[in-house]
Amino acid sequence: MSKWKKKVIFLSFAFVLFILAVIQFVLDKTITKNDEKISHTDGCIPYRWFMVIGAIVVISLAFFVQESYRYICNGVLLILIFGVRSIFEWKYIRSSKKHVMSLLMMGISLVGTVVYVLM
Repeated sequence: MSKWKKKVIFLSFAFVLFILAVIQFVLDKTITKNDEKISHTDGCIPYRWFMVIGAIVVISLAFFVQESYRYICNGVLLILIFGVRSIFEWKYIRSSKKHVMSLLMMGISLVGTVVYVLM
């Protein structure tokens, strides 16, 4: 792969992450009913462990996955992170409706990953 193509793929991935952040911000302001957080419930410790293990997996994948599969792995990890986050939010702070936002973000990540794979 040429250097130019690598830069375009990286910039497009960064742009997609930026769009996801904006969509999540807008959904957070429109869907959530209150400012409950997982850190204020009993789910704080398991959720924190999930995030630590997820960070270790992301860092290790950055070193061990071939460059051509790196963005696909990142997309799959986004899908898993949003999915598990929605489960924690549904279980511990169901009244805030934040799990709906996480499920929507998981769906958007799934569509983005499938589109990237098919391109």
